[in-house]
Amino acid sequence: MAAIEHEAVALVLDCRDQGESDLIVTLFCRDLGRLTCIAKGAKRSKKRFVNKLELFSALQIRYRESRAGGLSLLADADLLESFLELRHQVPLYTVATVVRELMLMATKDMEGDDSLFDLVIWALRTLDSGRAPLNTLALFLIKFLDQIGYRPNFSTCAACETPITPGQSYSFSHSRGTILCTSCCDLRLRSTPPVSLGTIKMIRAVQDQPLNRLHRLHFSPTMCREGLHLLHRYTGRLFQRDIHSWKFLTLEPPAK
Repeated sequence: MAAIEHEAVALVLDCRDQGESDLIVTLFCRDLGRLTCIAKGAKRSKKRFVNKLELFSALQIRYRESRAGGLSLLADADLLESFLELRHQVPLYTVATVVRELMLMATKDMEGDDSLFDLVIWALRTLDSGRAPLNTLALFLIKFLDQIGYRPNFSTCAACETPITPGQSYSFSHSRGTILCTSCCDLRLRSTPPVSLGTIKMIRAVQDQPLNRLHRLHFSPTMCREGLHLLHRYTGRLFQRDIHSWKFLTLEPPAK
């Protein structure tokens, strides 16, 4: 009995050589979640896969599941969106690579999440349109943490539960994912640079904004850098590993 062929909309997260002519492709699919396939003869293909398995490409794929529990077979793919600007501009490519690495770290095979798929598509389209890459990354990272169930608390002090108020100083606990006011910080956290009230307000606004209106929010350069630094440290604590592509971001302002 022939294997049943399935279809899915997918994003290419990774692609690596397997032997002389095959490729192992890691995809993130709407409905399915992450899917790893083998594309037989892809490196020699002049029709089925040519210029389709590039990183970040959005595809309509056809695949067959392995009966033996191994890799699925990628039978064919149609290109839906190529996001060409990501490969032509280094700042856009760098941010897209951070997004890709976060997705590989946070997802597992066959655990579907349509909201997360929509968020990644939003990030790639926003970058491809040429909008500020670091602002896009900050917006993505805040919503990403929410989607995977690790939304940091920027509403109240985690110790005294007092709402965030003007005139108070705050620090962010990367180990807890919470804000602490000055009076509740222990000695170790007192050495942590404070988080500005403006950055706190912007992060809260992003957390509560629906995806279709997210493009309306813009961090100032200073707040963007501050937000990215603290979210990077928090994400590193969550996954117990660093984001390797982060070091290629240019977060500091140019020297005068």
